[in-house]
Amino acid sequence: MTITVGESERSELKAAMVRARAHPVPWEVLKRRIAEQDGTNTEHEAKPLAHEPAEFVSLPFGYVVAISFEEQPAGMCLHVSVSGPWPRVAPNMVVCAMIFNALDVPDEAEDVWTEELLIDGKPGGRVFNATWLVEPAQPSGSFAVFEAMRRISSRVGSFAAARRPGSSSK
Repeated sequence: MTITVGESERSELKAAMVRARAHPVPWEVLKRRIAEQDGTNTEHEAKPLAHEPAEFVSLPFGYVVAISFEEQPAGMCLHVSVSGPWPRVAPNMVVCAMIFNALDVPDEAEDVWTEELLIDGKPGGRVFNATWLVEPAQPSGSFAVFEAMRRISSRVGSFAAARRPGSSSK
């Protein structure tokens, strides 16, 4: 049993993405949540956050999509999680591809992984996750100064090379 992501589902997914973008998860909250987890302990999944950072969309046949934006060291990331209707089975990749296509995300994600989730308080669910970097972090401190100097230096060098006798400028 598989689904087709039609225009109504696409609209719901896009609207959820817009809502999620309005309230990104701050890096401090994400870092704390990651620190609470480890690969063998799913107790953290039983404790809901004060405000759930994801927007959820229910699709036909029991698929659920969670969409959030997260501040990460690399910059602002879009995080999409897809769960399917069967315990212990990660969602079908064809279904995930249809969902990602409906969201107009690039073909290649920055990171992909599966994780376990609780079903009625017991381990056994599987979720497929993918993240995309949507806004790279701006360099700060001495690295920012270095980057600015490097960009200026390369522009000055290009300008100087274009002005040399015998060089053609186009």
